[in-house]
Amino acid sequence: MLPHASLSPSLFVCVRVCVYVFAGCTDAIISSLFVIFTQQSNTNESACRAPAASAIKHVLARKPLPDDVPQDDRAVVFMAISSCVCAVTTHIDTVLAQEYNALDNADVYEQCTDLACQAASVQVLQMLSQGEQQQKQQQQLELVVALLERLAMLVRIPNLKSLETVLCAWTALLRANGATVPKKGHATTTSSMKPASSSSPTTLAALKILPPGAVPALLEYCVSWLRAGGGLAGGMDPTGTNITNEREQWEDAFETFEELKMQWITDRAKVMEVIKLCANLDPQSASRKLLEIVDGALEWLKSVSTAADGGGYSGDEGKACILEGVASFTECVMLVLPIEEQQASSAAIEIESLVMKALVLTDQSSQSGGIRLGPQSLAQYAKMLECFGRIGLVRPNLPPLLVKNLFDLLGTLSAEDVSAPPVRGKSRVKSTQLARQKICSAMLNICATVPEVRIFVCLFVCLWHLSFSLLSRLNRLLRTLSRVA
Repeated sequence: MLPHASLSPSLFVCVRVCVYVFAGCTDAIISSLFVIFTQQSNTNESACRAPAASAIKHVLARKPLPDDVPQDDRAVVFMAISSCVCAVTTHIDTVLAQEYNALDNADVYEQCTDLACQAASVQVLQMLSQGEQQQKQQQQLELVVALLERLAMLVRIPNLKSLETVLCAWTALLRANGATVPKKGHATTTSSMKPASSSSPTTLAALKILPPGAVPALLEYCVSWLRAGGGLAGGMDPTGTNITNEREQWEDAFETFEELKMQWITDRAKVMEVIKLCANLDPQSASRKLLEIVDGALEWLKSVSTAADGGGYSGDEGKACILEGVASFTECVMLVLPIEEQQASSAAIEIESLVMKALVLTDQSSQSGGIRLGPQSLAQYAKMLECFGRIGLVRPNLPPLLVKNLFDLLGTLSAEDVSAPPVRGKSRVKSTQLARQKICSAMLNICATVPEVRIFVCLFVCLWHLSFSLLSRLNRLLRTLSRVA
């Protein structure tokens, strides 16, 4: 018979004390502990669940045993850790079966995420993979895979506080599997179109500990987060897009918008780091996802522009929100993608075709006038083209086209404030000024990535400066004449 819930905290304290002492007693105590924990997970009885979770984390946090520990004690420790991981996996299933609501059960999800990350730590998985019982290795692998599959599911729970915790766990796991984030401009020396591997005896074997399809699933979840959080840091309104409902659910969990904004900025950095690590481990999946989301965004912009009536920039903030998420994902993948390697030639060809499609759809000199973008969406579009600038290392014909497209888009902005000094510090930036600065910055960074484009850009800059100089003088002359008249 199981102990009453009021007695269970004492039971959990006993687990902490004797987990390494007597094998027989520990077997019985741990068995009772996890049955209680699993049963109480089905209810809101925190009086039992919280102490049980604390005891489980205590067991999982123990350091690996020294080599001189007797075999019997080693077997007990391994059994305790396996039981903990099994109980946590069952608990995650119970929590995931509940529909998430920011006002009702957010704390349950956050506690579950914290416990799952403790069970899926690199140290715990290493101890499980180094178990002494050879006949149970398959069971151990299945247990680890089941835990990591559920840990991936927790990434998609729309809770910004638990997201930070679970992404930190995935960052450690991906790095333990051999993933690295190369320095800017050095992706070809640390990445490969083949899955990365690690020969270090202190880390887990590359990709052998990850469930099949884990990297594509993480990429999909991270794309969803970047899409839903697009424009949030800048305070843009996503009205008119399909991310409005999810954004409202986030807001329910915070008292002020400023708290939500700061939490998202922290989480976005974690999301982008996970994307880079996933792209390093599986560049093929990352490049396919990149092609998919950029093409989808272009088609959406095309449909919105076609349906729009009249001029103006209706729903420009919504367009900017979508493009910001796409630009963030593009930045992560293009930084890591080893485009200069021979194995990446097919991906480079597909990316070239995609960039050409983007240039055609936004060509302002075309008969249709191209996709209509306002100042805010133009700033995000320029960032996306800037990220694609690295493709010029293997496709030298593209950077001049990118720069020309950016110059054409620069000409669509209002010229009223073109002679105003650059806005610096905390001064309020007009949307046209910000877009102009982003476009110019994109052109300069493309030139820095592909030096061969610099002469081409210098010529354009001279012509551009000359045209604006003449325009400014003509404006002054017209004003003078109007005053005289």
